[in-house]
Amino acid sequence: MKTLNQKPGAQIFKNRNLDRLSRTNPFLHVLTYGSVIAFFFWRNSLPFHQTILLYLSGLFVWTLKEYILHRYLFHISFPRFQYIIHGIHHEYPRDKERLLMPPVPGLIISSILYLFWYLVLGVYVNAFMAGIISGYMAYSSIHYTIHAYKPIKGFKFFWSHHMKHHNPKLENKAFGVTSPLWDWIFRTMP
Repeated sequence: MKTLNQKPGAQIFKNRNLDRLSRTNPFLHVLTYGSVIAFFFWRNSLPFHQTILLYLSGLFVWTLKEYILHRYLFHISFPRFQYIIHGIHHEYPRDKERLLMPPVPGLIISSILYLFWYLVLGVYVNAFMAGIISGYMAYSSIHYTIHAYKPIKGFKFFWSHHMKHHNPKLENKAFGVTSPLWDWIFRTMP
């Protein structure tokens, strides 16, 4: 894979330490969320067939969460908040340090999701959450690769679909990164 040119990103926070927490790298990302997935599997005590079914359900639910978060939260009408969580990405789409969710907010969000799904699913939560976090890892890996590298033969659809979202005329389209399914269903396919 050949790296594309990268324009350095802006500083979000005046405090250098706080700004450092808004950045991450692929190694730390995989280590953090890979550990979370391993933890959920370690806590899981369900039979194999239930584990697989719940895991796949979590992956599927992730695709809907990805679409909803990207469409409604990442493009919310609170300028400073929107800029911090997603707007800077549209301004600097090749800033490799801000293509992935930093560990601190990611672990806080994962904990909140875990508590919510624990209330809904009880003992079934661990396998399900392993699926959700795996879905997030797939999303973040695809998203990082799209912005950091030239299109890979056989996977150009991901590049063309997502880059349409970065076109100012189409920024209200193409919210799905791992799947266009919800763009088709909710009619936001460009």
